[in-house]
Amino acid sequence: MKNGLWRVTAVVALAGMTVPVGSAEADPSRPEVRVTGDFEIAVFLCTPATYGRHKRYATAKQRRDVEAYLKKTPEVTEVRFVSRAAAYANFRREFADHEKVLAEDLPESFRVRVSRVADRGRITALANRPAAVGYVVDQAETHGDPATGPDLTVFLCTKDSAMSSCLRGRRKANKVTAAEKRAVVAAVERVPGLVTYRYEDQATAYRGFAEAFRENEALVKATKVADMPESYLLWLRPGADWESPRRRLAGLPGVSSVTARRCWVRETRMFTEYGLVKTGC
Repeated sequence: MKNGLWRVTAVVALAGMTVPVGSAEADPSRPEVRVTGDFEIAVFLCTPATYGRHKRYATAKQRRDVEAYLKKTPEVTEVRFVSRAAAYANFRREFADHEKVLAEDLPESFRVRVSRVADRGRITALANRPAAVGYVVDQAETHGDPATGPDLTVFLCTKDSAMSSCLRGRRKANKVTAAEKRAVVAAVERVPGLVTYRYEDQATAYRGFAEAFRENEALVKATKVADMPESYLLWLRPGADWESPRRRLAGLPGVSSVTARRCWVRETRMFTEYGLVKTGC
């Protein structure tokens, strides 16, 4: 899958939350955020930053071809184009404090609506086929209520992980070791303000993932238990500092990444709506 690496981490995090697909409330303080029961499928076109896409933007002809392709796809009811300029204007209104992001960083995209009886997983897979498409996000999958999730999630390195944190100085033995797990647990238990924590193995993560995304058979079938990272889920006291422990835990050997609930919600929004990956919190 073109977007397999980011997706595994995203869906594991989502699977640990309540995912009320099909219902949401709009935030009146953010008029540009269009959240309804009719979630869109975002088809982001290539940019020079898109992994494996030859460091170039999609051409005008490729854009027309993708639009024609999407409109011919069965069960698609609407296709609308979002230009880079329009996306950047919306981004600046929603994330005015994120000055690092420039207009050139944003991909152009098509937003696709489908019938309510459509197989969204199949349409997402079809939309991912054209060469000019960087990645596709079904916003129904990534919409959830983060209120019940952990404050910090420590993802451990898996076998064959491509994450730089799992490759650094580890050669091919990039799966977390038993000794590294013990060191992570010791560090977790020293986190100031820790209320409780829970270990989640790969099988448990996969069951949660499969349940959360049971309506997307294509995604579930394409994902294996071995793709799921082991993790530690931490809940902190209200008002506790989460950024300092996040940085400390992320630097430990055997740790792939650490997501903070507050950062994760923000970064997920940046990815699913604007096609931005790893912009920072």
